[in-house]
Amino acid sequence: MTPLENRVVLKPDKNRAKLESLTSTKMREGIVEPSLRIEEGCWQKRKPKIMLIVPPYARIKKSLDVIAENISYKVQNDSNRRFCESLIAQLRKEGIEYLEEMKRAGVPMGLLRIGTAAKKAGYDVKILDGVFEGWNNERHMFDSSEGDTIFSYGLSFAEIERKIREYGPDVIGITCSYTHQWGNARAVADLVKKIDRKIPIIMGGVHVTGLPGDALLDCPSDYAIIRQADFSFVNLLDFITRRDGTKQDVSEVAGIAFKKDGKAWQTFPRPYMKGIDFIAIPDLSLVNLSLYDGEFHSAGRRRNLDGHLLYGFTSIGCNTGCNFCAIPTSQGGFRKMNEQKFDEYLRYIAGEGVKEFLVEDDHLMHDPEWARYVFRKMKEYGLPWVEEGGVGLFNLIALLPEVDESFVRESAVNHKIFDNTLQAKRRGLTTEQLIEEMALNGCYSLYLAVESANKESLEHAHKPKLNSAEEYTRKIVKMLDRRGIRVTCGFMLGFIEQNERGLSVESRACIMNTIRYGRMLKEAGASFINPFIVTPLPGAPNFRGLEKSLGNFLLRNTDLGYSHEFSTVDAPNGVWTRDEMNLLRVYSLIYGNSMKNYKEMLKTGTWPVN
Repeated sequence: MTPLENRVVLKPDKNRAKLESLTSTKMREGIVEPSLRIEEGCWQKRKPKIMLIVPPYARIKKSLDVIAENISYKVQNDSNRRFCESLIAQLRKEGIEYLEEMKRAGVPMGLLRIGTAAKKAGYDVKILDGVFEGWNNERHMFDSSEGDTIFSYGLSFAEIERKIREYGPDVIGITCSYTHQWGNARAVADLVKKIDRKIPIIMGGVHVTGLPGDALLDCPSDYAIIRQADFSFVNLLDFITRRDGTKQDVSEVAGIAFKKDGKAWQTFPRPYMKGIDFIAIPDLSLVNLSLYDGEFHSAGRRRNLDGHLLYGFTSIGCNTGCNFCAIPTSQGGFRKMNEQKFDEYLRYIAGEGVKEFLVEDDHLMHDPEWARYVFRKMKEYGLPWVEEGGVGLFNLIALLPEVDESFVRESAVNHKIFDNTLQAKRRGLTTEQLIEEMALNGCYSLYLAVESANKESLEHAHKPKLNSAEEYTRKIVKMLDRRGIRVTCGFMLGFIEQNERGLSVESRACIMNTIRYGRMLKEAGASFINPFIVTPLPGAPNFRGLEKSLGNFLLRNTDLGYSHEFSTVDAPNGVWTRDEMNLLRVYSLIYGNSMKNYKEMLKTGTWPVN
């Protein structure tokens, strides 16, 4: 085992309610080691109860008054300042006084995975979705240190406390996949310790994988799971509950972090799963599927309101290696189900009343032949479907007959990411054929990860430069539109990377070029242009370097940044500030989609893809 860094990297806003439990109070004097409540031999009496919690979510509502004030004294360039002031005036003319973060959530697939594994291992498991069980319960939480309003949506802490007491769990697991939601995850841990400080708390999720030290040093949790939790979680439960009278030391449990001897420690990493058949079929009895049956999902409006909608995956992991992405760190490289297991999966969910499927694969198109099999099976089981994990635009460009193989390989730092695509192309597969098969087999909407119009930005981020080939991208969008597939084009604004030449900051001209790219694709037939702001994410390859090199230019407040909808970085060279970037994103939404669609987005709380 190795010691973790003894400092807290990111914290919630100082105006957020303080942690109140006895454990949290004692933590101010130093690390508090776990005090286990599980008695020896409990397995002989009953199954230990495990509760898995999705904390309620927070969202930002930023006043244009605050933004205007920041712009007036932070933006030195007269032209840039006038641009911002003009946009603010335009928004106010439309009756808009705030920039708002959208509400986003879905079926908790990560908790379903580990909950299913724990149930198979003999534990009594309950999942508490603190977001969707109170989806329409939105309330003011606090006003931030920068004058923003922070709202919460989901169950209240009083309701969560009541449900915890009713179930009486022996161990609680809390997920935090999004850094922006760290404050609420931390608050739920504190609530648990107020109920009973001897209930062991296990933290997991992408954020925790990226900053396990924060999860132990600035939160009353007892353990943190690093990377995939499917095996580590059950192994840790076995240690905590002393299953079969085990005398195993916690340091022998792979893939976790824990507190001991006044320090936070990390055990040896657990290898990524070689195959995913073990986790392919989740136990849907652990969730109330009707919670997710609303008119809108996280990619727009549903097509089939009859029956349940399920968020799921057919493969996990990604091999592309983008510097800004935390997926490879948490999930590893691309791995798919075998065909028989996928057939069993679809037969099972169809039997549970699922009538629509939202595909959340990290990189479905990494293997086009697998993707084609997925398409056919969706049709076989009568499932209209949406792809929301992000279709690799560079894969579709590579399959165009007129695009040369050498041109494709030269576009990426790691040309091997194209191996499966080019093999399929040599066997005769084309982009048009693949899109036609998607449409014929039930796909009605997808998220096309375009990212940027700028070769330099893509190259610095280790993203294939093919994405900036506007002629080919426009052609693909037109193909999708002709086949009746709604396409949301995703973009990223404000690339920033630490490389061998120093800090690379995307210029304002490059950002405007990407915004223009989005408008062009909307005119070519895209349903919606969806820009996000590049954000250094814990666990992503570029995070540690940026965290050190940016210093005070990087926001350390998880409540105000890390959402992709509000900026987390002030450009050190003064090219743009956080509030400039926030306004540039809104300008991109309006310029790419129209003011009407932007207002519809604010009204529905999701993307107006109909």
